[in-house]
Amino acid sequence: MLRVLVVGYDKMLSALISGCVYSGHKVVGALRCDRVNYSKFTLFLKDIFAPSHDYSLIKAFGVYDIKAPSINSKEFIKEFKKIKPDVILVGSWGEKISPKVASLPKYGCINCHPSLLPRHRGANPYFWTIFMGEDLTGVSFHYVNEKFDRGDILLQEAVTIDNDMTAGDLRDRCSKYAQGLVGELLNKLERGEIKAQRQDESRATYEKQIEFKDTLIDLRKTRKEIHNHIRALRPWYMPIFRINNRKIDIKNHRFLALNDKYKDLKIGTKVFENRKIIIVRAADCLVEITK
Repeated sequence: MLRVLVVGYDKMLSALISGCVYSGHKVVGALRCDRVNYSKFTLFLKDIFAPSHDYSLIKAFGVYDIKAPSINSKEFIKEFKKIKPDVILVGSWGEKISPKVASLPKYGCINCHPSLLPRHRGANPYFWTIFMGEDLTGVSFHYVNEKFDRGDILLQEAVTIDNDMTAGDLRDRCSKYAQGLVGELLNKLERGEIKAQRQDESRATYEKQIEFKDTLIDLRKTRKEIHNHIRALRPWYMPIFRINNRKIDIKNHRFLALNDKYKDLKIGTKVFENRKIIIVRAADCLVEITK
């Protein structure tokens, strides 16, 4: 049985904690992202009146809630030395982890990244894999080193992407896979059965943070590309069409056939509008938008 310290956020943090517990390993502490994002007083109130799923799970499993403002802080290192974990598991964490912290545990500091590394390193791989129309992603456990998502891979499994999955759906599926894999990872680490594999840099891609411009849907794209873009943004970002210098939030959408009546219209032309919906010409279809 390994002693595990889990660092992370939301569904992935919960999945790693659950996976450790269900596989018989001991979670001796957890550092949740709320510790970094909120002041002590604000978090105190939030934990009382609007506790996150992370915090509720930590309390349910009786996991020690580490009080540190950063994974690289002296407070975190002090806590680490007190609870003496064998390994640090990381899931959905924005800070770059210092080499000093990464080298603290006996079995290292291991990140769970929701893609088939070296593809889609960096921010929000849920968005980018769907946006690019891919039907396969994955979960990759890899060592943390001085560069984001570039450490040697310890365990990896593919995850399929369904045609109508949103980024939120994909996060949930990847988290489920991670929960199931973490026990295998820890068992093999403990028995010395894992051989780390270097990532193939020739296949690597690195994705940027999502910006406002990435929420704008391009009507020059095909039906499939527009559909991929919209579902890649859900549920965290509102997809937006820009029509005649108007920005229109897309609450719902569906595609209509582009019949002969509208084939000669310029892309982006409004075909119909009332209080609830607007229909516009796209590259190979009409798009009905619920406003």
